[in-house]
Amino acid sequence: MLYAAATLIALQLAAHPTELEDPVLLHRLDGEIAWARQVTLSITLILAVEAALLAALGGRLNRRSTAGGLVLCTATSVVYLLTLALAVLATYVTVLYPSGDLDLGLLFPGWYFPALIIIAIMALTGLIVWMSVAVRSASAP
Repeated sequence: MLYAAATLIALQLAAHPTELEDPVLLHRLDGEIAWARQVTLSITLILAVEAALLAALGGRLNRRSTAGGLVLCTATSVVYLLTLALAVLATYVTVLYPSGDLDLGLLFPGWYFPALIIIAIMALTGLIVWMSVAVRSASAP
């Protein structure tokens, strides 16, 4: 959700540039921003499904901790983190890649890319802490 919020806020800020006055460029910019919104919402949907699966596995793991459950949760966590990392990388490449006359990266606020990196680090830290607690509770008698 943080990924979607940061990206959609940055897109909203980029949608109203003051330096563009050419109607053709503004129309192309609207198209680029609409496409970026669709990509962001698609990635967010994928991340939400993976997070729901991870939460379901975590609930089952808390009730009955087994080595197989830990492996499954760890694998799902890795897939979730890889998807988030690919989302951040894809957003970075998509935004910075010049699309003809427009480069959305120039219109995005300066805080956007550091925010994506912080979100990814927070997700990694949260999953490591959660899995550490799960391993500790599974190994407890």
